[in-house]
Amino acid sequence: MNLIRNLRRSAALLLAFSLFFVYVPAALGASSQQIEEVRQLLETYHLKGPDDSELANKEIEEMVESLGDPYTEYFDDEAWKIYSTELEQTFVGIGIVMTENNGKVYVEDVFAEGPAALAGVQAGDLLVSADGESFEGKTMADIQKVVRGEEGTEVALTVLRGGKTLKFKITRKPVHVPVVAARMLEKGIGYLALSSFTSESGKEVKRELEKLEKNGLTSLVLDLRNNGGGYVNAAQEIAGLFVQEGVLTHMRDRDGNDQPLSISGTSRPYEVVILVNGNTASASELLSGALRDYGVAKLVGTKTYGKGVVQSLMPLKSGGVLKMTVQEYYTPKGKKVDQVGLSPNVVLEGAAEQLIGAFRLAGGEKLIVGWHNGVLTVNGLRFSQPEAFRKISNQWYVNLKLGASIAGAKLTYDAKSRTYTLAKGSQKQTIKASDPRVNVKDGRTSIDVRLLAKWFEGVTFSSSGDALKLGSR
Repeated sequence: MNLIRNLRRSAALLLAFSLFFVYVPAALGASSQQIEEVRQLLETYHLKGPDDSELANKEIEEMVESLGDPYTEYFDDEAWKIYSTELEQTFVGIGIVMTENNGKVYVEDVFAEGPAALAGVQAGDLLVSADGESFEGKTMADIQKVVRGEEGTEVALTVLRGGKTLKFKITRKPVHVPVVAARMLEKGIGYLALSSFTSESGKEVKRELEKLEKNGLTSLVLDLRNNGGGYVNAAQEIAGLFVQEGVLTHMRDRDGNDQPLSISGTSRPYEVVILVNGNTASASELLSGALRDYGVAKLVGTKTYGKGVVQSLMPLKSGGVLKMTVQEYYTPKGKKVDQVGLSPNVVLEGAAEQLIGAFRLAGGEKLIVGWHNGVLTVNGLRFSQPEAFRKISNQWYVNLKLGASIAGAKLTYDAKSRTYTLAKGSQKQTIKASDPRVNVKDGRTSIDVRLLAKWFEGVTFSSSGDALKLGSR
């Protein structure tokens, strides 16, 4: 792991923005030695350069709060154990990924061989309750606290699937979240998702990338959506898979001293498209910004979070660990990231729509979009988008934005005439919002899937029961 050269007592450079709702206890009952040690470190190294008058006569928690820095934290030994396991994506639970849609929380994915998967929980299940406690009105953070617990304890989970209520008894076990997933989306078009920059993610990305290359990779979609960061040396390692020689980032301390972080690796002969969103933060922004600056990648999605500061992990002699902001980073071309974020080359809303846009930008052509029990698949990748499709009187409707994306058409709306227009090349199709083939519910507009096949050559559809398949090429 990289060390900040002028902080001999620091641990690894860390870029982390928590997306996992980690609860860390406050520093209660800290000794006078710990308080003094924290004060000295903050005065000496913190990016804001606080002086003794600002920190004097304060407990650790008060000193940290006075900085107005959400990324500087003190951990006692117990809190550090919780935080470090989260950073490495290891926790005790049932092994599910959750997603929130329209005020309800669904299972987006289940970890293979995890407790939930072995019990029978599936992607697309609506989370209803646990141990008799209803999840109505609960956030993902609330539900996460309920389903996690001590190793070996049991939770009674109730879900809704296809209109049926199902109950599972699941024993909590240690679960390691897989941080890298890869597959081919189409001949030549590879997909690689990275959920966190752990200590091993550089090696894992390299291994999966080489597998894709052996399968004939000609362009890559790199998914960094909802990746809140991690270790900077992992980002440096991954950047070296695409850039032969250069600078990953410019890190500047409170005195303006610039510490460039170099890249030494190899280049790739193919295009990279990076998926980003508002939860793409920290090390993810660092990597995305660098690959774009070097002309290796284009960004697709929504504006990133904007966390462009660096923390150092500093074990205290007196006990505990101080995670402290010590530098701000800039892209190789000097672009500020902190509280600004990165604006994509192509702006797209919607998880599936973003993937489809990135797929096409990477040269992909053949799309197969499936729908069953609330689970949406795009060329085999699963999404939990419960409002993507609707079945009304045995007729299927697709969310208008998603439908336009599948057809490869640009969607516009004229508020004055209340008319939607889908344009693709020289083709232009219009439809009134009042047309019976348009359905509006809960503020979401859907369109009869048969119209897409009628309007645009190459779009096909088929259905069987509660399953639907849309194709496009």
